Amino acid sequence: MINKIVAYNIAELEKKKVLTKAKNLYKSKVISQEQWQNINIIYTSKLYSPSIFIRVLFFILTLIGLSTVSGPMSLIFIDINSQSAIQIMLFITGVSTMVITDLVLIKKNNHYLSGVTEAGIYTGLSFIAFGLLAGDHINMLVYPLVGLLFSAFAAIRYLNLLALMATFIFLGWFIFQLVFSIGGTIEALLPFIFMLVFGGVYFGIKKLKIKLTNIIFENHFILGQTLALLTFYISGNYFVVRELSIELMGLNLAAQDDIPFAFLFYGFTVLIPITYIYFGVKHKSILLIRTGLLTIALSVITLKYYFSLGMPMLTITLSGAILITIAFLLVNYLKQMHNGFTTAKLLNDQWSSQNLTAIVANQTLGGNNLPETPNEDIFNGGEFGGGGAGSNF
Repeated sequence: MINKIVAYNIAELEKKKVLTKAKNLYKSKVISQEQWQNINIIYTSKLYSPSIFIRVLFFILTLIGLSTVSGPMSLIFIDINSQSAIQIMLFITGVSTMVITDLVLIKKNNHYLSGVTEAGIYTGLSFIAFGLLAGDHINMLVYPLVGLLFSAFAAIRYLNLLALMATFIFLGWFIFQLVFSIGGTIEALLPFIFMLVFGGVYFGIKKLKIKLTNIIFENHFILGQTLALLTFYISGNYFVVRELSIELMGLNLAAQDDIPFAFLFYGFTVLIPITYIYFGVKHKSILLIRTGLLTIALSVITLKYYFSLGMPMLTITLSGAILITIAFLLVNYLKQMHNGFTTAKLLNDQWSSQNLTAIVANQTLGGNNLPETPNEDIFNGGEFGGGGAGSNF
């Protein structure tokens, strides 16, 4: 099923992912050089993925090449002076670009994150979308809906993380348009609708992560859960709700006035980050912990914006002193592992969360053993809370 949905060769993509993870384990001294050499031979991938600088260069050159190709095509339709002709031209150009990218670059030449593929995907889908949306009297709901469908398609079929981010943006836009097109009292429930939707997205991704354990979707799960958590928090943040109520709903508030149900949003602003931290520590999820720390910073800024002691320099100085003291005490306390937590960077990849130790041990063949470590309990207990795992290790 996955082979039909994803454009890339799944076997080659898995090889590349495992090789990248194994390289990280080797750099982290979890596996030996002999094991790394065996894995490097077994998991050599045919996928072409150059360095970031080459990708950027290829991306720019491909865009230039596509513009030179689409120019003559536009000349064919320019004399017709018809909106339908322009839509047909955009649609044909977009479909042709997608077909070449999918069948020639990806399927035949094994391009993967080469810069050329990204330029082809973005350009092709943009042309198709413009062709579909170039007509008159289109409902405003159609724009975010088309963007949502196209970006979700690119995120899944081409494993594109930027498209995944765009999917969340278009989903938020669609919710906005839907709520304001209905109008009435439902507009006042917009923050709760956002929290409900993106809370559901987070738990949906979490369940999908359990069922779909393929390593190629690991980054998608991490980014998707992070964006869902951040959007859930922002939807209940007092500053965001207050300012959007003024801008979008025309709510007239004096400086000393509060929005309706202000106590709820004050509560969300304070309690959501604490909840993230609590469950992050409880389940040893670095994703929840880091998201919680980020939202705590946003909460402090929000509360400081509305509540001030009138002594900003003293407040900043005391806050910095308290944070430094807490950080110092935690660093010293966690020099030795406590309940699965340590300050030691056990893996170079801080966001690693897949169970690759078993893969490495099984696939190196030859009966190689993992090198002994000073602390044999580092990876025991089913959970890893050191360098950055958010799940089982």
